[in-house]
Amino acid sequence: MGIVQVGGEGGSFVIAVGGAGGGVVVGPGLAGSGSRPKITLGPIPPAGSDQVINLPLNTYADVAEVQQTTLAEASTLLTQQCMAARGFVYSSQASPSQIQTLFQTAEYGFGVTSPADASTYGYGQPKSSGSQPGPAFLGGFSSFHDLAKQPRAWVEALLGFAPGARIGRVRQPGCMQQASRELYAQGGLSDPVPQIAFQASQWTQSDPLVRVVDAAWSRCMALRGYHYANPQQAADRSWPAKTTPAETATATADVQCKQQVNLPNTWLTVEAAYQAALIREDLATLTSLQSSFSKLLTRAEFLLTAGSLGVR
Repeated sequence: MGIVQVGGEGGSFVIAVGGAGGGVVVGPGLAGSGSRPKITLGPIPPAGSDQVINLPLNTYADVAEVQQTTLAEASTLLTQQCMAARGFVYSSQASPSQIQTLFQTAEYGFGVTSPADASTYGYGQPKSSGSQPGPAFLGGFSSFHDLAKQPRAWVEALLGFAPGARIGRVRQPGCMQQASRELYAQGGLSDPVPQIAFQASQWTQSDPLVRVVDAAWSRCMALRGYHYANPQQAADRSWPAKTTPAETATATADVQCKQQVNLPNTWLTVEAAYQAALIREDLATLTSLQSSFSKLLTRAEFLLTAGSLGVR
C-alpha cells in the first residue's frame, strides 16, 4: 500500500492507495509533525551552476516506483486471468503509480523555474495528451456511473456486485478483490517514501535559510511591481483557468528572481539535508520496505506462473 499526502493552508491528509483490500483510506496528515530534525547542510552551488543536487530519497523512490508498477501490472494480469476463467475479457492496462506525481510535487515545492514554461504556461502545466485512467478500485473507470454502462454480468464478475444492485450476499468475490487478496496475502505494504518526501518539503519551506532567500526573492519581485512573500504565494493565487498575460508576466518575473537570489539551489540543498536526516530516523522501515517488496514480487511471479486465479 502506498501513502500519499496532500497539504495546504487548511492542513493535510494522507491517502493510502492499494494494499490487501485494494481500497483507499484517508486520514489526518503527519508531514511536518514533531520537532525539526537537525541537519548537516552541504555546499550550495552558485546560481547558473551545472552541478546536480542529488536528493537522497530519489534512490528509494525510484526503486519503489519500479516495484509498485510491477505489482500493479501483476494485479492487472491476475485480474485478467480471473475474468478469462469466468468467460469475460478484461482489457484494462495497469496504470502508473499515483504516488509519483505527488512525490514530484513535494520534491520541487519552489515551483516553476523554466523561463520558457513561465512565458508560455504561467503557473500551469502543458496539457498531457490522452486521458488518465480512473481509480484502480473502479477498474480504471472514472465513476460508478461509467462502470454501470458495462454489461451487468461483466461488472459483477469484476467487482462481485453491480452498481445500483440491491445489497445482499455476494455470491463470490470480484476478480479485482480476489487478485488483490492473492497478491497481498502476506499483509499490506506500507511505503514511507512519499510521507518522508512531504515532511522534508515542509521543513524546507519553513527553514530559516530558505525564508531568508524567500525574503530576497520577495524584494526582487517588489522591484518589478509584484508583491508576494514567497513563490508559493504567487503560484497559489487564484489565476484564471485560461493562462493570461498577467500570469505569464508574473511567472516570468518569478523565475528571474529565483535565479537572481539562487532560490532553487538553496531549496534543493536544504531539502537534501532534511531528507538525509529523516532517512536516518526511518532507515529500519525503508530497509524493511525493500524486503517486503521482494517478497511480494516473488509471490506475484509465482501466481502469474501458476495461473492460480480461476473460478472459485
